[in-house]
Amino acid sequence: MTLLVPLALLGLLTLPLIILLHLLRSQRQQVVMPSLLLWRGLEQEKEGGAPRKIPWSLMLMLQLAAATLLTCGLARPVLSFLLDRPQQTIFVLDTTTSMTAADVTGAGGAASTRFEVARATIQSALEDLSESDRIAVVSLGPQPELLLAGSGDQRAALLSTLDHLLPGATGANLTEALSLAGGLVEPDLQSQIVVLTDGNFTVEAEALPAVLAPVTWRFIPDNAEPVPNQALFDVSARPLPDGRYRLFARVINYGDLLARRTLRLVVDGETVDEASLDLEPQSDATYLWTVSAGADTAAVEIVETDVLPLDNRAELRFVDSTRRRALLISAEPTTLARALEVQPGLDLTVIEPEEWPVPEPSGFDLLVFDNPPASLTDWPRGNIWLVNPPVGHPLLPVDNVVVNLRPDVSTASTMLAGIDLSGVYFPRVARLVAPDWATVDLLGTSRQIESQPPLIFHGSTGQSRVAVWAFDLDASNLPARLALPLLTANTLEVLLSPVPPAAIDLGEPVRLPANYSVEAPDGQRLFLNDEGAASENLFSRTKQPGLYRVYDQNNILAAGFAVHAGSSQESNLTQRQSLPDLESRLQAASLTSPAADTLFNEYWPWLAGLALLVIMIEGGLAWRR
Repeated sequence: MTLLVPLALLGLLTLPLIILLHLLRSQRQQVVMPSLLLWRGLEQEKEGGAPRKIPWSLMLMLQLAAATLLTCGLARPVLSFLLDRPQQTIFVLDTTTSMTAADVTGAGGAASTRFEVARATIQSALEDLSESDRIAVVSLGPQPELLLAGSGDQRAALLSTLDHLLPGATGANLTEALSLAGGLVEPDLQSQIVVLTDGNFTVEAEALPAVLAPVTWRFIPDNAEPVPNQALFDVSARPLPDGRYRLFARVINYGDLLARRTLRLVVDGETVDEASLDLEPQSDATYLWTVSAGADTAAVEIVETDVLPLDNRAELRFVDSTRRRALLISAEPTTLARALEVQPGLDLTVIEPEEWPVPEPSGFDLLVFDNPPASLTDWPRGNIWLVNPPVGHPLLPVDNVVVNLRPDVSTASTMLAGIDLSGVYFPRVARLVAPDWATVDLLGTSRQIESQPPLIFHGSTGQSRVAVWAFDLDASNLPARLALPLLTANTLEVLLSPVPPAAIDLGEPVRLPANYSVEAPDGQRLFLNDEGAASENLFSRTKQPGLYRVYDQNNILAAGFAVHAGSSQESNLTQRQSLPDLESRLQAASLTSPAADTLFNEYWPWLAGLALLVIMIEGGLAWRR
């Protein structure tokens, strides 16, 4: 109970005044006496007189009650309740590969992975959320991101999202993760940040960012004992001149004891060799195999199990998926064909213009049109390279020919980086205006004309990626210069999407062409964006170690890459951050708790009404007298 106007209690001073008035009120009554003789014998009045007593009566009590009620009403008594303030919990969840280590003892003595324990902690917090509470989960990885966020009334959807989270990343950026978590703090909520990690990461030398919420560190497992582990590293292969492959593998022992391990080589699903290695503490060993020609895939694995099984196996794909197919349509292909044939990884096919269109143009990664035929009325889907477009062509507005142009190197784009164009001239150039979808890479200049027509430009239109050389290559002196193969290579780099590397670390993204699909190691087909073949996508769903096969839009195997889990950052389970060091690096921030919401129930209207009732009763009684 609280009084909003406590000074109003001074009104209680009216109570003794009311009593005093009743004491001073005359108590004498007139009595008719038949004779004064009746007064004889009365005792003489004592000196000083007898003390008066409070003349308690119903009227007095009603007046005192009315004064008391009015005074209490003016003091505005309230009953206050502190309301429960909505809570906000932001979890920073370690999603690195080391969190897959199964070294946490669960119920019944069964081993659980570190990530499963962390996910169970978040699940328990989700189930305990009230409707107004909020929760968010930020990943602790090389590129932290927001994994889920919502309130208690979205519990079912949040639990479903949590169930589908998977670990698998190399390296952790704690600074960026804490910055992202700090940006999610809502000042009107009672917030806290909880970091769920095994501490198996490195921290930059500078201090960690300040966040506007208290940070709690929960290490999984909670003991600091080092965990021995053996891992495969640098599993790679190179072709030999006779068609065979030389396969290399390195094994590291991160334990403090001698470890005897067995290496197994599996080629195309069949075990072909097993070798025993003695690994000294904190040391490594290498092994070499020669794989027969014609092999498709190979896998190297450590037979013995340990707490981190993901880094005990590494796969490779021998098939050369780095080659691209190009189709050159030209009546005089010699110069351009020579420039294309010297490009590494490019298989060239040449046809006459009369042979266009071909039955399956989508089977080629690149279509090159030298003096494109008039039958080319629509942009083919995919990567297109046009050289020397003729006057009146339906795809490009060429209205005339400009002669004797030289390149204006001041207008050169990054496509021309590292290319020496000094002394190059173009006797014949198609005069056109670059389309709206194009980016100009080089303009021509001449003393005879004021305008600068484009020599080279590229861009995307519809589902086609297009590059245009507006000059007659054979008429120029470019074929006699080193600039031609370099310019050809740069143009191919702009048109053709990069080929994925043979092997990447777990969780590392891969840039692939759009409209392609990827078959994961578990057989699931994952599709990329299909809104246009002229763009690229960053494929980031690489949290499973193993072989990934890349298929083009025609479901033809176009490339492949392997994902390996072994890394010095994740496989070494003996390293761990210390809690005092992390807390000392965390910059101090002025944490001000939000003011608590209070519910007030006021009672002065009831007191005023009751006082009015008492006054009415007292007035009625006085009136009757």
